[in-house]
Amino acid sequence: MVIRMGMGVRTVLLLPALLTGAPSVFQRSAPLRYVTIVATDYAYRAPTSVPAGLTAFQFVNRGTHPHEMQLFRFRPDVSAQRARAYLAAGAVPDSAADMSGSVLIAFPGVTAHEDVLVSLAPGERYALMCEFRDSPTKPKHTMLGMVALLEVRS
Repeated sequence: MVIRMGMGVRTVLLLPALLTGAPSVFQRSAPLRYVTIVATDYAYRAPTSVPAGLTAFQFVNRGTHPHEMQLFRFRPDVSAQRARAYLAAGAVPDSAADMSGSVLIAFPGVTAHEDVLVSLAPGERYALMCEFRDSPTKPKHTMLGMVALLEVRS
């Protein structure tokens, strides 16, 4: 699916919604919200909570290194406190995350050409992580604090 925005064209990734059997995003009449996630060296500028509903996540890299935005949902039985602890440790066990997720990559000074489209439900929690390294001997960006938790409100 392609959404035209101004002079450019943005591609919206629908794969997570289509693979999980979520209700069709094409049948919704609610307005599409946009959330921009900004990467710096080594942090995300992102809201701590987002409203429920159909949301397109955009990714902008204002850092000096390449970064990624891994976006995935925590399982419902993972508390906010536990989610924060996983993120602070720089590693989330597979058992704590839903099976779907998306990744956007942007080089320094670049906005990813794609958006990730997600139907957010109240009470859900999503992780943002960058597991890139600046070189093979350097730590993952998650270990430098490049993580964030988004909570969905009603």
